[in-house]
Amino acid sequence: MMVDKKTPSLYGISHSNRDFSDAYYWGKNQFNSSFPVALACFMRDLELNAVYLCLNKNREIFHEELPIEKLFGSQLSNNKLFFSFESRFEPYRQFVHDELETIDLVVKEFETENFIHPVEIKLTTLPDNTTADFSEEEYGCEIVIRSPTMRYMALSMAYSLKDRFSEIRRIFEPSCLRVRNWDNPDEIKNKLPSMLQALELFISEYREHERPLLMQPIWKTIGKSPILADNCLDIFVWSDFALTRLFMDSALDNDSARISRQQRAAARLARFLFEVSRAGRVYQEPIYDGMSLGNQTDKEFAISGNRTHKYMACARLAKPIIRKSQIKKIILGGGQKWLSPERRFDAIIYFSTNLFDS
Repeated sequence: MMVDKKTPSLYGISHSNRDFSDAYYWGKNQFNSSFPVALACFMRDLELNAVYLCLNKNREIFHEELPIEKLFGSQLSNNKLFFSFESRFEPYRQFVHDELETIDLVVKEFETENFIHPVEIKLTTLPDNTTADFSEEEYGCEIVIRSPTMRYMALSMAYSLKDRFSEIRRIFEPSCLRVRNWDNPDEIKNKLPSMLQALELFISEYREHERPLLMQPIWKTIGKSPILADNCLDIFVWSDFALTRLFMDSALDNDSARISRQQRAAARLARFLFEVSRAGRVYQEPIYDGMSLGNQTDKEFAISGNRTHKYMACARLAKPIIRKSQIKKIILGGGQKWLSPERRFDAIIYFSTNLFDS
């Protein structure tokens, strides 16, 4: 990639709706999704694949290597792609009556502006607080899942299976057809076992249609310190179907009287798949903004590192593939000078060691 060494930029992102010569686009909210895309472009040009989390016939997560071309959905070179951040993947609009949400990244062809693939991005730190005191082989990352991720997971499934809606309807009809009030926790709790059974059947039947959806770059530090490990960066990618294990496993094991966030996520997916298979389109708002079922709506759910470890454990989780010395090849033109981390009081005290000198 040819770049002006004096102009702040990110590796591989030649065409984008973000102008990295403008300091605004180096803010935290932008950088946390922009840098992972540059990392993916960098790994692509080094012919390094991502770690792909997908499902086997027993609905268990396994790993294989995923070329970045398949994450982006195109063999076009980086400089022939357009990276549209916080955008809508318009091919999914056919499945919704109401507003189509934005997703972190939409990959398009630069010359034709054709839509190629949507990608949700979750930049996560390794280790998290629950695993920082463990050995490096036991480190894990916390993953916080919010509503747009769940919407695009469901839409991705609908897009892949739009010719199978009649079959899918038959799977969900017994558990979903006679629900009178989807906002009633007691009614949903009563229907939940049959909904979970229907979801497991659906996943088993159609897992081979899975597609890459969530890019989870990891950055590793030495324990809980602010010091990057020598091998500090890598990319894990979850398929749309693999993501279901993050809530399904917990939902199946929870027998409390109260509906958990993970069980709510399962009920929402069951309702979405039933309604889209029956009518071809859904109103998302009653599903993802409604159906609180006794839980707050700030996020769908969070999974701590001591629980995600079993899904992500591999040699590259213990030793990420990109070294910290390579970061200067990804952040270009002095862009690091425009970064503006949060000014947190605990961090200021941590770094002001002289405050506690005798």
